[in-house]
Amino acid sequence: MFALSAGLAVATFVKAFGVGFLARPRSQAAELARESPAPAVAGMALAAAACVFLAVNPGLVLRLLPGAHAAGGAPTPSLAGLTGSISPLLILLALAAAAALVLAALSGPRRVRRAARPWDCGAGPMSSRMEYTATSFAEPLQRVFDHTLAPEGGVAVARAKESAYLVERIEFRARVPDRVERALYTPVLRAAHALGERARALAGGSVHRYLAYGFYALTGVLIVLAVLT
Repeated sequence: MFALSAGLAVATFVKAFGVGFLARPRSQAAELARESPAPAVAGMALAAAACVFLAVNPGLVLRLLPGAHAAGGAPTPSLAGLTGSISPLLILLALAAAAALVLAALSGPRRVRRAARPWDCGAGPMSSRMEYTATSFAEPLQRVFDHTLAPEGGVAVARAKESAYLVERIEFRARVPDRVERALYTPVLRAAHALGERARALAGGSVHRYLAYGFYALTGVLIVLAVLT
């Protein structure tokens, strides 16, 4: 489960990075996007710092987990019945050293950059609609979980009026529905909507009916109190 969670987390963040930073903007709103206000950035930075702090110091919350303890008082979590352990602090130091080496290698003598058009099969400059998207990147991973995600998709081909052999337009649609929303929230909302529709019959606009509702409710409460006391 740890390995699966780690792999899915890597794929998720790579896709999120691709959405925000790779390829050209696909809309005018994306092209004119700017950084969020400073308070919003500060809130996210505070949450990220808390995540890093708890990851490096798991001993603070380790005692709350059943069957877990800190080995030798060090921030190295281990599980009962397993001989292996993980040191988040050492992992963080190793990542910091690797990042320092990469920055040192990049800060060397810079080479002259030359701009060139990517290979486009002779079709001319590529537009933003022809670039590899983050959704395309995640598609192989989606295939692995097809039975769980149950993606929906289809191809619509519009043929020319002159001949059925001539294609005027091809449209492909793909969508991954939210299984939790469909299986849990949608039935609850439908039941609440149906109950509300039936409850409309109680509000007929008659004052005498409303007074009767209050009388019956008060009488029922008094009867329940009399029985319980």
